[in-house]
Amino acid sequence: MTSNAAESVLVGVDFTAEWLRVLLTTEEGRPVHEGAWALPPLEDEDAWSWEVGGRIAALFADEGQRRSALAIVVAAPGSVEPVAGRLLRCAAQPAWDGLSVVDALRRHIGAPIATENRIITSLLAECWSGAAAGSDDVLYVSLRGEPSAALLVGGRPLRGAHFEAGALAAMPTLAPGAPLTDEDAEAVVGLLADAAALLDPEAVVIDAEPQHLERLVSLLQRVLDEVAPETQAVAAELGERAAVIGAVRMASTLAFEGQRKP
Repeated sequence: MTSNAAESVLVGVDFTAEWLRVLLTTEEGRPVHEGAWALPPLEDEDAWSWEVGGRIAALFADEGQRRSALAIVVAAPGSVEPVAGRLLRCAAQPAWDGLSVVDALRRHIGAPIATENRIITSLLAECWSGAAAGSDDVLYVSLRGEPSAALLVGGRPLRGAHFEAGALAAMPTLAPGAPLTDEDAEAVVGLLADAAALLDPEAVVIDAEPQHLERLVSLLQRVLDEVAPETQAVAAELGERAAVIGAVRMASTLAFEGQRKP
């Protein structure tokens, strides 16, 4: 027998140029539903709105269970202006430059909605419940696809004057399935060691393809022992789910702040 009462959920959304991942949890953090889908070509904001907004809205009636959103946070690829809720630049999908993520979803769903750069949400997830749990000063580096980084300082993420903090233009791109060459390994480790020596984080969290991860962490730690001995190199624990986990945790905060407003 299906209850008439609607279940209130927190919604975390993570999307790239190719994939969409959605995580629903209760207010206490218990997972309710998680799914991932390949995205078709979405040439403009209207197409993105119907595909992503429609997919989320469909989950609110999944298996006959009526649901309502307490809050939604979207982890987006590229530079994000979180106050306006816009994706400013998406290198993997230039057609999405300027995409109004929040407005596009509000056409389908009435709930508090916010958006953040997906590398920042991954950083926050690893600091909340992953490899750097409890740390307030962390450099997070993703070497999956376009190399990107995010920095937590004093418990707050840095976004930069133009919301472009974290770009790693000089970092080599590591192809999935390809062996890690000595040249690429030295380049990655050299850049990260220099960054750690400059920024003095508690930890450098590396997310990379499994076949590359152990070697990179080990090599980086050897160099850090010389140039930044108080900094630990650690492997990311949450992998590809980090961004959506961080998004749903941010949705919890957004929902709480909304409940406090008169």
